Amino acid sequence: MPILKIPIKHYLGIVSQSQQEDFKKRFRKRAEETHTARNATGVRRWRQITTDENTRHNQVGITARRAGFASGGEGKHVDLPRAWTQLLLLSLSNGKVRNDSLDVLVVSLDHAPIHADQIPVLFHMAESIQCFLCSDTTLLDQPCSYEIKMLQLGYLVSLRLFIFYLTGNLKGHQPSSIYLDSLKGLLKCETRYQEFPNMLFAVHFMLCIGEVLCGLKLTNDNSAQVSVEAQEHGVNQILWQCLLSYHCVQNNGTQLSQVIKQLMLLRDKLQHDNWADCGLGLMVLGEAAKSSMLCLQTLMNLHMTQRQDSSQEMTSQKVSWPWQLEHIYCSILMDICQNSHCAEIKKTALTGQSNSTQCRCSGGLMTLLKQSHEDKWRLRYSVVHGLAQISRRITLQDSLRNTAWLTLQKHLKQETDPRVINAVRITEGDKRLLEKHRERMRSSHTVDVCVCAQSEQINGRLAHTLSQICPPVQLTTHSADHRSTKPRKEGASTARPGRERQELITPHSITKDRHKTPSGKWN
Repeated sequence: MPILKIPIKHYLGIVSQSQQEDFKKRFRKRAEETHTARNATGVRRWRQITTDENTRHNQVGITARRAGFASGGEGKHVDLPRAWTQLLLLSLSNGKVRNDSLDVLVVSLDHAPIHADQIPVLFHMAESIQCFLCSDTTLLDQPCSYEIKMLQLGYLVSLRLFIFYLTGNLKGHQPSSIYLDSLKGLLKCETRYQEFPNMLFAVHFMLCIGEVLCGLKLTNDNSAQVSVEAQEHGVNQILWQCLLSYHCVQNNGTQLSQVIKQLMLLRDKLQHDNWADCGLGLMVLGEAAKSSMLCLQTLMNLHMTQRQDSSQEMTSQKVSWPWQLEHIYCSILMDICQNSHCAEIKKTALTGQSNSTQCRCSGGLMTLLKQSHEDKWRLRYSVVHGLAQISRRITLQDSLRNTAWLTLQKHLKQETDPRVINAVRITEGDKRLLEKHRERMRSSHTVDVCVCAQSEQINGRLAHTLSQICPPVQLTTHSADHRSTKPRKEGASTARPGRERQELITPHSITKDRHKTPSGKWN
C-alpha cells in the first residue's frame, strides 16, 4: 500500500489552536526581550566609552589650565611638572584625546619658563619619547602627525635639558640607564627620516645633547665610548659672544659694536665647533636681532662669510656649515619674519640686505634659494618650509605674505627634487591639522591653544635664562684682544683719563673660581 508523508508542523505534540497562539506570543515576547537586552548592553558599553573619552578630554582642558596657558606658564595655579606628567599619560590614549594632549604639551614646553624643578620630569619625558621613537611598531609604519609631534617634543625636552646643563643646574641629576639605552636605540631612526630634514634634525639634536649629558660618544654598532670633548664641555665662545650681544641689546649697552667685532673674529669656529653649541648661539643672536638691525646684519654676515669662503675654496673638500646649523639659521630667519615688532627687520630677514658692492640683496631667506647648490637640497627644504609657513601666517602683513608666496611658487616651478617639493605638502598637512584642532577646542569649550609647526617662544626663554650667567659687562676699546702695540712710557697708563682699564670678559674669566667635577660639570 502507498506510504503517505504527513508534514509535521507542531514539534511539541498535538496542541489546540488556542495553545498555538499562546506559544507564539511567548516566543515572540522572549525574542523581543533578548533583542532589547542585547541592545541595552551595547548602548551601555557605547555610553561608557563615550563617557570615559569625554572625561579624559575634560582632563586635557583641566591640565591645560594647570600648565598655565592663559598666563604664559606662570601663576599660583600652575604646576608644570604635574601637568606635563598628566599630559604625557593622556597622550597614550587614542583619537582626539591623544592629539589634543600632545598639542597642549608641545605648546606648554615651548612657552613655559625654565626652572630647575622641571629636571626630573624632563628626563622621564625624554626616556618615554626616545623609547617610542625607537620601538619596532613605530619603525614599521610610515611617519605620521603623531610621530612628528613626538619628535618636536623630544627636541624641546632636549633643549631644556641642555640649558640646565649649561647653567650648572644638572648637578646631582645623572641620566639613567634607560635614558642611555633609548638613546642608543635612537640611532636606528636616522635612516627612517633621511628624506625629512626637519624630523632628522630633531633626532640628531636629541643624540647630540644626549652624548653631552652622558659624556659618551655613540656609534652605529650599538656601543658607547667615553667622549673627552663631552666631558670637558663648557660655554662655547660663539655662544658667549652672542650672549653678550643679547645682553647689550636688552640693557641698551653702548658696547654692542665691539662685541659684534669680537663675534665676527670667531666666525671660522662655526664650521668646526659643535653645531649644537653654535646653533644655540645663533638662536640667542636671533632673539637680539628681532629688535636690533645691527644684530640681524651680523647674523647674515656670518652666513654670507662662510658661503664666500666655500666658493673660494680651491680644494675638492668644501668648507661650510653643517646642514643642521643651516637648518637652525633658516628657522631663525623665519622666526624673525613672523615675530619681530619692526617691519624693516621683518623685510630684511625675508628679502635680505642690500650689498652696495655687488648691487644685489643677499643673506635673507629668499636669496638662500638662489645661493644653494644642487647638493644643498636640505637647505632648500628648510627655506621652502619657512616660506610656506610665512605665506600662511595670517597675522603678517599682506606684502610680506605675498612676497613669500610668489617666491615660493616661482621656485617650485624650477625645483626638480621631489624631497624639497614634499616640504610644501607637509606644511599644508600641518595647517589642516591645526584647523581641525582649533575646531575641536572650540566645540569642547576648552582653552584655545595655538599649535605651530615651529617653536617660537622657547628661543626667548633660552636667551633670557642663559643671559643670567652673563655678568654685567662694560667694555672699552682696550680689550684683551685689541691692545695697543705702541710702547708706553714707564709709569704711564694706557687707560683714558677718568676711566679705568677693563678687559673683555670671556667664558674662562667667570669660571676661575669654579672647578669641574669628575663628570665634567661645573660646580
